[in-house]
Amino acid sequence: MPDALQLAITVLAAVLLFLHGLEAFSDELTRLGGDSLRGWLARLTRSDGRAAFTGAFSTALLQSSSAVSSMSVTLADRRVIGARATLGVMVGANVGTTLTAWLVALKIAGLGPLFVCIGGLWSMLAPQRWRAQGKVLFYFGLIFLALDWIAAALAPLAQHPEVASLRLYLDHPLLALGFGVLLTALVQSSSVVSGLAVLSVAQGVIAPGVAVWMVAGANVGTTSTALLASAQLGALARKLAVCNTAFNVLGVLLFATLLQPVIAAVLALELAAGQRVALVHTLFNTGAAVVSLLLLPWIWSRLQPWLEAPTPPN
Repeated sequence: MPDALQLAITVLAAVLLFLHGLEAFSDELTRLGGDSLRGWLARLTRSDGRAAFTGAFSTALLQSSSAVSSMSVTLADRRVIGARATLGVMVGANVGTTLTAWLVALKIAGLGPLFVCIGGLWSMLAPQRWRAQGKVLFYFGLIFLALDWIAAALAPLAQHPEVASLRLYLDHPLLALGFGVLLTALVQSSSVVSGLAVLSVAQGVIAPGVAVWMVAGANVGTTSTALLASAQLGALARKLAVCNTAFNVLGVLLFATLLQPVIAAVLALELAAGQRVALVHTLFNTGAAVVSLLLLPWIWSRLQPWLEAPTPPN
């Protein structure tokens, strides 16, 4: 097998392992504490700030803003939580998802194999009622094991001649932004794209200035999950998913304009390249969330009639 093809298959296999590990971890944790998580969302979303905190915490726990956003629009459709609370949860979810980039950037060595071993043995040997917790630990470790394999597979690419041409294609901010949007919509996970961006920067495959635009694009691409989930639900869920997309597009506009001096200053810091990208990701998402929460009371009087308007019959 040619070296290039073998490398491509190795990288793809590691990415798919990461993606499926992340999905399985989210599913197992949701299954383990699904009722409790839904209860938290219902009780802890009585103000915009508390709703955003709940969204951030839930996303950091589940490692998936897509899962939290989809769950939120579903619960709103079922009238478990209100429309305004749902918007707050989805705004906060963008902050919680930045934890993935930090976990990758800080290179927590040995975490993946350790949790795979502990979780795998736990899920096989523990009493039946405790085995679900072992599966959660197993898939948590699998996420980081996959990241280690991605990093190892990407390392040779930094010196590969074809990568130099790829850098030229992605060097323009709009191209990097569009690539982040499309890749996230394809894999249905901003965590995958932000993690790949940080790893690619750490291995010298792409520049930090390119990676931050990819991460910004991931914020827009991740809204596709809520849009898809809401397509099978009622009008309220579909409108909330559209609002979520609008808030994330607003965040990218802030990123491209007012936040550029701050981002340039962060990228100039004497930190590891991956940590600079993770810090930009956190500041960008936190800043966009703060602006969205400040705007929400002002625009709610205009949004509420549209969200609650009955859908005309076909």
